[in-house]
Amino acid sequence: MPRIAFAVSLALVVLFAGASSPAGAGTAATAAAGAAARSVAETLTLDFAREKLPDGCTLTSKQWRAEGGELRGVGDGVLELAGPYGADFALKFRGESSEKANFEVKLFDAADGRELYTFAFLGRYHSVLDGVKCCLLKGGQFVAVDPRMWTFPGRRFTFEVRSAKGQFQMFLDGALGPLFIDPQPERPARGIQVKILVSTEGSKDKVVLDDVALEYAKP
Repeated sequence: MPRIAFAVSLALVVLFAGASSPAGAGTAATAAAGAAARSVAETLTLDFAREKLPDGCTLTSKQWRAEGGELRGVGDGVLELAGPYGADFALKFRGESSEKANFEVKLFDAADGRELYTFAFLGRYHSVLDGVKCCLLKGGQFVAVDPRMWTFPGRRFTFEVRSAKGQFQMFLDGALGPLFIDPQPERPARGIQVKILVSTEGSKDKVVLDDVALEYAKP
């Protein structure tokens, strides 16, 4: 698919239950990945080959649309991935911005819309973190931060987030970043909602999203 540089911050939001774990837990990450694979029952894929999105998937910005086999946007935007889904899942997608942007995946309780977890792939300076870093949040509180991982304009990154039995993981181009093991994970009875959000520095900044694949089990 064509490589088109766009300036935009992308935030992906996925609703689910999860928490934080110490960095460097490679064995735990591998175990959780295996658990997620075993619990997955179905797959939702979006390649944006058609202008119309699958039923249940919606965009909040009129400046975002499927075009040329990609989802192309200008300014902030949100892609909601239908649902609800089970708390254990694996989400993977590719994204690129022409200017500094934040790509985030957020998880919400499908019953009441309460924000549960956020996987933040930052490309813009964050005043609280005092830098540009990748991080995991639970209920708006930082639970894991990797100061060596961030995004930048002009490169098509592969983003991946996973949740399995209370373990939450972030991967950027296949490299493991923040990892969080929640001793009291959120596992909503009615499942989670998944959204893709974009936070850009400028209202005319552009972004590209492609090859979205969500593996999940039903709630």
